[in-house]
Amino acid sequence: MKIMPKNTTKEKTGSDLYAEWVEIPRSFIESALQIKTEDQRRILFEFNNVQNMLYQKIDAIRQQKKPVRIIILKARQEGVSTFTEGMIFQDTSLKPNVNSLIVAHEPESTEAIFEMSKLFYDMMPKLIRPLKRYDNKKQLVFDNPDEKARVEKPGLRSRIVIATAGKVKIGRGLTIHNFHGSEVAFWKDGKELMLSVMQAIPDLPNTMVVLESTANGFGGDGEYFYNMVQDARSGKNDFELIFLPWHLMPKYSIPFSSEEEKTKFAETLDVYEKEIQKSFNLKLEQLNWRRWAIKNKCGGDTDKFKQEYPITIEEAFVASASTVIPKQHIEAQRKFIREPIDKLDGDVLIYGHVKNNHYYSLGGDPSEGAGRDDSAFTVIDKMTGREVAHYANNRIPPDLFAKKMVKTAEYFQNAIIVPEINGHGIAVLNELQKLEYPNIFRQRYYDHTSKQWTRRLGWKTTKITKPLMVDEFKEGLREEEIGMSSAATVGQMLTFVHTNEAGHHGMGAETGQKDDRLISAMLAWQGLKDLPSEFIHD
Repeated sequence: MKIMPKNTTKEKTGSDLYAEWVEIPRSFIESALQIKTEDQRRILFEFNNVQNMLYQKIDAIRQQKKPVRIIILKARQEGVSTFTEGMIFQDTSLKPNVNSLIVAHEPESTEAIFEMSKLFYDMMPKLIRPLKRYDNKKQLVFDNPDEKARVEKPGLRSRIVIATAGKVKIGRGLTIHNFHGSEVAFWKDGKELMLSVMQAIPDLPNTMVVLESTANGFGGDGEYFYNMVQDARSGKNDFELIFLPWHLMPKYSIPFSSEEEKTKFAETLDVYEKEIQKSFNLKLEQLNWRRWAIKNKCGGDTDKFKQEYPITIEEAFVASASTVIPKQHIEAQRKFIREPIDKLDGDVLIYGHVKNNHYYSLGGDPSEGAGRDDSAFTVIDKMTGREVAHYANNRIPPDLFAKKMVKTAEYFQNAIIVPEINGHGIAVLNELQKLEYPNIFRQRYYDHTSKQWTRRLGWKTTKITKPLMVDEFKEGLREEEIGMSSAATVGQMLTFVHTNEAGHHGMGAETGQKDDRLISAMLAWQGLKDLPSEFIHD
């Protein structure tokens, strides 16, 4: 028997195809695998826009001889799971001794993914179909998947194992070559499960780990995925982040019945719609689908749509109703985010060059340096409102943190330093005075002993001053007088919530999250009030 591979006119034997399909996964997937459409038709697997993008990314990683480690934040129904199962099936069904594990968030999804793998097998051309040892509800096992191995090394096996999060057990000694985590944001105990799985995956170029999910907020079950995304975004883990917004899919578009209808629709666009139309070059047909989907898929809930069909990473995590900073102000900050242009003192990120006729404010939120909360500082340019420098570290002692603040402040023309003096901040303030730094912020407060208004060095956060600091920062965001360069700081705005936890004065980081970078930005904003609006030359 001979087989005609897709997009070729040359007939190839089974042996020829094995050689090609082992080396080129896409050739195998688009020639030998079939999928079900939404109307239950069986068609040959052909990559869509998103799947083509993912394939190119994985292929590029493999060309570098590196293990594939990617985390995907996605919109609904983009074909990510189907693509990943195709890649896993290719590797497992054509090669011996390959173990692949797929974990979904609920039994129904587990079953659907397994049925997809079974369809791949059942519809494969018989000439290259591996022998099937057995299959049940949990695994599909192939005997001697490689044609050569069937003759020379009988007894080799490969397997695809399917499991539901919370029920999967990873045994000692098991080696996993491919792992697909589906809808990770909805897993129970996701951190513990991933720790177990990653121990079973060797750090070798022939291994692949794909974690993918829509967002599920930043607390509860969604906390692990949110943290993984943010760490990948800032280079703190081994995963490469891929964000797949809804507008990448051509199907997310609804045509107009006439040019007149299209013109009328354009006249009704609100400020947000105009902004994303300009920023992402959206067609009116795509915005038409967006309005339809908000109404028909999300029950009229715009925030729900943004979570399920985000257009930015920030949008994906706006589900929390208790966010202190209005969501539209957080989303507006994305246009200010930028990469650092330099580093000072080895690890202070610099986003803007020093300008001789500008004043600067440095806000510092210290910690004990014991590996928990960060010590963080932010520098803001008085004349532009832009963040020009940023630092965060959870291991730096208070005295060294003070020295790093001084070095950075001196670099920015003796910027005013606004240190929070609660807790470990006293040690930082003492060190600043010991270093004789001349430009330390003085907070105005009412002294109940002397019964008069006075000032003290540093900023003390209380149940009275914290709401003031937050409100004035929110006002700056609303008026777009503030532009944060650090994606990590903008991320902390999403997890800064109303809370009754002791010591937070009514607001602070969501449980399991941090707010140190954000607080340092708020402190820097306070310092700007004590600086002239125009530069005064000596």
